[in-house]
Formats: sequence, C-alpha cells, structure tokens
Amino acid sequence: MTLNHFIYKVARPFGGLQVARFLARNHPRILMYHRISPDGAPGTISVDQFRNHMNLIKKQFNPLPLSELVALHEQGTVPKNAVVITFDDGYRDFADFAFPIMKDEGVTATLFLTTGFVNGDLWLWPDQLKYLVNRKAHTGNFQLPSLDTHIDLNLSPYEIWSRLADYCMQMSNERKLTFIKKLYSINNIDIPVTPPEKYRPVTWQQVRKMVDDGLEVGCHSYSHPILTSMKEEELKVELLDSKKMIEKNIYKKVNFFCYPNGQESDTSAAIEALLSKYGYEYGVVAFSGINPLGDIWRIKRYAAPEQLMNFEKVLFGLRYIFNSVKK
Repeated sequence: MTLNHFIYKVARPFGGLQVARFLARNHPRILMYHRISPDGAPGTISVDQFRNHMNLIKKQFNPLPLSELVALHEQGTVPKNAVVITFDDGYRDFADFAFPIMKDEGVTATLFLTTGFVNGDLWLWPDQLKYLVNRKAHTGNFQLPSLDTHIDLNLSPYEIWSRLADYCMQMSNERKLTFIKKLYSINNIDIPVTPPEKYRPVTWQQVRKMVDDGLEVGCHSYSHPILTSMKEEELKVELLDSKKMIEKNIYKKVNFFCYPNGQESDTSAAIEALLSKYGYEYGVVAFSGINPLGDIWRIKRYAAPEQLMNFEKVLFGLRYIFNSVKK
C-alpha cells in the first residue's frame, strides 16, 4: 500500500476529504474523460459512476466551462474549488450518455472533436487495433508480426490492446497505419470502412444541438496523429482545416486545441506558434501539474479515474497536495 493510499484510507472516515478540499481550494481541477458506457467496460466509465461524479461535483464544487475558467484566471478571479469537465475525441456515447447526465446535473463541458472521425472520413487508429484484438485474441489465433518488443498474448484482450497501442505511439503516423494494416492482413480480417457501432462518433447534427444546449467545443485535430512527426503542410490539415470544419458546422469560433495523445513530447514551440498563427488562443495537454493554467499552450488536466477512490483523490485535491509536497 502506498503512502498516498494509506493516508486516504485513514483520513477519509474522519473528514479528510473536506480538509483536502479546503487546502486545494485555489487549485482548479480540469478533468479529462474519453468514454462512457452502460456497464463500465474496460477503458470506460459506467453511466452510474459518471452520474455520481457529476452529482458530487455539482454539490461540493464550482463547475464551469474551460473558456470561463481561463477568462477568470486572466482576471485573477477564479472561484474556489473550480472544476472543469472535458471530453476528448467525440464518441457517440458522449451524446447518448454523458451530455444528458450533465444536463440533468446542471454541469457544463468542453468537447474536443477529432474532425475526420466526426465527419465520417476515418475511424480512430486505437479503435482499429481494439476491434482486431477483440475479434482475435480470445480465440488463441491472434498473430503478431516480428516486433522489437515482447507482447504476452496470454494477457486479456484489453491488456494486449493497451501494449500494442503504446507500441504504436512510438511510430510515425505513416508507419503506424502501415503496421495496423499488416496486423489485419496476417490475421485475415478486413478493416471495416466505417467504424463498427461500438466505435462510432457523434454526428454534426448532435454536436450542433448540444452546442445550442450549452456545450463548448474545441479541436482535437483531424486524424489524431503524432503532430511532432509531421511536416508543416500536414499540420495545416490537422490544425487549421480541422478548426475551420468545426467552425463551419457549429457557427462559432474555436479557441482551444487539444493535442492528440497530449504528452510533453506531443507538442513543441513550433506547433504552438502554428496554433497561434491559425487563430487558436489556448492549447490543452493530457497530463496534470501543480499550476494547470501556468502556460496557456499547455493547460494541464487530470485523467478522470474509473475507480471512485482514485477519483476522490483527484477531485478533492489529495493528488495535488501530495504532488505539492513532493516538489
């Protein structure tokens, strides 16, 4: 048991969460979600869990849109215990499950759209991997080409997929797509032209309706590539053309860009300069930090954990307090 976990277990029954909430009151929590499902399948948060998250945020915190948070930060008037909800990619389950729950609870969100996905031009490469692994891994006949790393095929399909996805993250976009095609080929499965039901995106019509109901929308690129491996003409498609596509469909200006994958290595000063050139005002990453709004091109977020215990650590500020002490 880690010290972090021990303190949580001991302190929680005696009001430790409220003490943490007070100590972390000036630290905005920007939460990052991806997928919601009825049953909480691996890699998702269940509908019931998500409703509990939103109910807790509504009762004990100050939920607000990302655009309002950054505006208040610039004015020096961020409210105590501010919380922002963000979702990445633009899966159909956001419209089917997440947004209705947030409407019921009176909580707003920012949705970062991968525009080629929403437009029906492509489906996301991690899902192409997941679809193949789920089709083949449980049969005992899943084949891998020669790799420069070991992946244990006795693991669960989800764990196999996770390791393959991590492996692909190290590749250039062209090499990654070639690798995925090879995987399908050696396993004698055709890549579906459009994403299967489980992996489908929201539609532009759904996005427009949610925007009318208060949803905020940002850009998450066109094809979810590794931006730092691309040339400037390719980046124009991912950064500028995708921005224009969203603005054309929702009739509003897009100010936020969320970096695909979102780690330190997934952006650079050159990419941030292009974002500014193309009319963006802010960039959003997928890792946390003590000062989430300290760099407008790298606004930091916490991944929303699936387990309630870990979610409470993030939401009430225990994670922030422990990280501050380490510093």
